Amino acid sequence: MSVMPDDDIVLEGIGLKKHFGGGGLLSKPTIVRAVDGVSLAIRRGETFAIVGESGCGKSTLGRLLLRLIEATEGDVRYEGRSIVKLDKGELRKLRRELQIIFQDPFASLNPRMNVGDIIAEPIWLHNLASGRAKRERVADLMRTVGLLPTHADRYPHEFSGGQRQRIGIARALAGDPKLIVGDEPVSALDVSIQAQIINLLEDLKDRFGLTLAIVAHDLAVIRHMSDRVAVMYLGEIVELSETDALFDNPLHPYTQALLAAIPSPSPTNRQPMALLQGDVPSPAAPPPGCRFHTRCPHARALCKEQHPVLEAAPDGRQVACHFWREIQGAGAGSISAPPPSAALAKRLALYRTWRERQDKPVATSP
Repeated sequence: MSVMPDDDIVLEGIGLKKHFGGGGLLSKPTIVRAVDGVSLAIRRGETFAIVGESGCGKSTLGRLLLRLIEATEGDVRYEGRSIVKLDKGELRKLRRELQIIFQDPFASLNPRMNVGDIIAEPIWLHNLASGRAKRERVADLMRTVGLLPTHADRYPHEFSGGQRQRIGIARALAGDPKLIVGDEPVSALDVSIQAQIINLLEDLKDRFGLTLAIVAHDLAVIRHMSDRVAVMYLGEIVELSETDALFDNPLHPYTQALLAAIPSPSPTNRQPMALLQGDVPSPAAPPPGCRFHTRCPHARALCKEQHPVLEAAPDGRQVACHFWREIQGAGAGSISAPPPSAALAKRLALYRTWRERQDKPVATSP
């Protein structure tokens, strides 16, 4: 159920489930519950982040929201209209407004097409321009993402990883989308390039009035660029909150553990890092009750028997934990969240300084 006005929602997932499964003739079918009953609503113009450990289902959820894969159960609504039952023609028209930036910029680009053709393909597909107008549009998109239009005849293997990600961003922008899902758009890039891509995405969001949904596991990136955060664990959302509130005062024990795992940038801080015990359970055989109880330092008998539902906290965030009030009242115990890493913030500041110098006009002698 939405907790915000309908006019403020651009994309909504309702009870989404995606189960993968199968088995041989002599083996018992195995059902992997990659996403298992997720509901969320993305506001128009915001940057919405989906975070969690590898294998928690966040990338699958991002693809479900765009209907790149079909849901086992549930509904997806774009601007109030269900997209689950659209036919191929209607869905193709909708692709103009809903785009994705993939994690691996090399695997997502056709190696047999040059960059100009890759960026021009959505323009041709949706009949947005042709001939000279199409070439000019491609050149403008390349300049927008920081590439030289003269390189349009080159192929993906002739570019660096950061440049290839810029090509992917230009392709996503080619159809004038309203919402873009970024599936870990900087995780495959060098640290020195990440800040450039992050700032580029923020600049494009402001310039074109985009809504962003970012799938990521880098909490420093999330704190810098997102407005709200959904924390996933084993196919479910365990906490949904405004970004500042989440980092300042995490409610769910799993969120507290994620933040506690952020390395401290100070060499004088020698406090031992509190780590979760045990391994992530298999999504093919999730534990009964609360799925986090096998690793939670605050688990009790009720957690093993009854599944918690997302409930609203007084500040408006949502948390799925039976005892979050008691945990907050007594403190987080051995798991506490340190200040966010300063490494990325420093890189972003340096990059902004470089951008400001680049934007200043060059003085010429009279």
